[in-house]
Amino acid sequence: MSVLLIGDWDGPVLTITESYTLADGDQTAVDELLDGRDVWAYEFLVDSHEEAVQRAYDQEVGPDPRGDLVDDVDGYEPTR
Repeated sequence: MSVLLIGDWDGPVLTITESYTLADGDQTAVDELLDGRDVWAYEFLVDSHEEAVQRAYDQEVGPDPRGDLVDDVDGYEPTR
């Protein structure tokens, strides 16, 4: 199982706007969900939305001391 997060960057802030649980490597589902949209998207090989959000924060936001992540899907706040 994997979790696909979709969101947008606004300066140093990544806002997660959508979350989908998929079968690992289901590229057809990913393509259908993204359908050419210009958004940030990343598939994480984890079992839950919260784990995916934490990984997104660690990999994408954490290195920038001004950065932040906002989870508009479930309101999860990653460990900083």
